[in-house]
Amino acid sequence: MYLITFGDDWTLGTGAWYKPGMPKVVYDNTDVDYEFSWRMMLRDYYGCQDRYKNFASSKSSNQKQFALAKQYFASKDYWGNTFREKDKVVLWGLTTTRRDYKWCNDTSVYENITFREEYDDSRYKNKIGYGLNKWCYNEKIAVKELQLEILHWNQYFKALGIKNYWFDTFSSKPYTIKPHNFLDIGSTHRDLLSLLCIKHAVGNRESSGGWVKDKFEYALNNKIINPHDLLPKKEGHQKIFEYFVKNLPFDRNYNWSGS
Repeated sequence: MYLITFGDDWTLGTGAWYKPGMPKVVYDNTDVDYEFSWRMMLRDYYGCQDRYKNFASSKSSNQKQFALAKQYFASKDYWGNTFREKDKVVLWGLTTTRRDYKWCNDTSVYENITFREEYDDSRYKNKIGYGLNKWCYNEKIAVKELQLEILHWNQYFKALGIKNYWFDTFSSKPYTIKPHNFLDIGSTHRDLLSLLCIKHAVGNRESSGGWVKDKFEYALNNKIINPHDLLPKKEGHQKIFEYFVKNLPFDRNYNWSGS
């Protein structure tokens, strides 16, 4: 298999190195190590250490990942090298729609923009985030645009003979489409954060469904995520890895059981 991953911190593995009680100053100055991330566990499980590319990046927007995909699949690197590889699989994590990806003149680079409720003129990206939130953001429209991207890339990958699978990271969006290659698309709570909360609640016989009210609060109070970045810890990545092994329609020998 040749594995390609897209997404944000939840796919990248930011914070997987967190240890219980680790102060923020230590956490922030710890050498980055993604070996305990679910994507690296999956890479090793399928034995594709030398046949793997990752495009997931920290605090990434969906728009940045789409831009990176366009650049890569139109590049000489892909057509000159990866195109020849067999059994190509793309795993794509979709993040919040409250981010965008824009060129900023003050830094002369494209930057991820987080939508803001309050005005902050310290940087162009903050002013843009406020403006986009106030005048341009509409969840229904954002989800509709995201669905068009899903449909487009499904057709593109199908034409190239690439198997691709989508998943929601920390929010299950109200899609009106149900692609067969979107993991748990029929579930209301299909995102990875919900997965971790549900596993914890079931394991602790917590049947009140309290995690539904605020997943992040539940996950933080029950030490499911680290308190500094609100991202999965090493144990969470292990559970996510097990989820993918169980739900992807092929085994570690590339024997396929589905589409």
